[in-house]
Amino acid sequence: MCGPAALPALAIAASVVTAGGALYAGSAAAKQGKYEQQVAEENAKLERNKVADATTRGNIEQQRRYRELAQAQGRARAAMGAAGLDLGFGSALGVQLDQAQVAGEDAYTIGENTKREIEGYDINAANFVGQGRAARSRGKAAQTGSYFAAGGTLLGGAQQAKSMGK
Repeated sequence: MCGPAALPALAIAASVVTAGGALYAGSAAAKQGKYEQQVAEENAKLERNKVADATTRGNIEQQRRYRELAQAQGRARAAMGAAGLDLGFGSALGVQLDQAQVAGEDAYTIGENTKREIEGYDINAANFVGQGRAARSRGKAAQTGSYFAAGGTLLGGAQQAKSMGK
């Protein structure tokens, strides 16, 4: 067994080990926060990629709708022309204008839906960036807290060793 003279040394050793553990935990928390930030930034990048994809898909869908309009108008003009109707007047013109209006409304709806989808991805990306910053901040705070905990442990161990040495 240890004699009374060894007790102050044991108190100091215990304090050093405990302080080391606190510093290690703080360092690990800082590394974890940095890692979480990197993951969040990668997730934000993926969301931004989805924006480009949604934009492309929306544009293609609008173009497809206008091509459908052109085909429908071509068929209608051919049928009306074959029937001897004047395409620039009356019902024949009205049919063409109605088709164009419906297609325009469809294209507008496609654009608005694409816009909403993009806004969702932008919001997700911003949220990921915010979460990453928060994780990094928590890690730094834990690391700073570990310095204080280690310092307090060492001071407490020194005080305890001093009181045992009397």
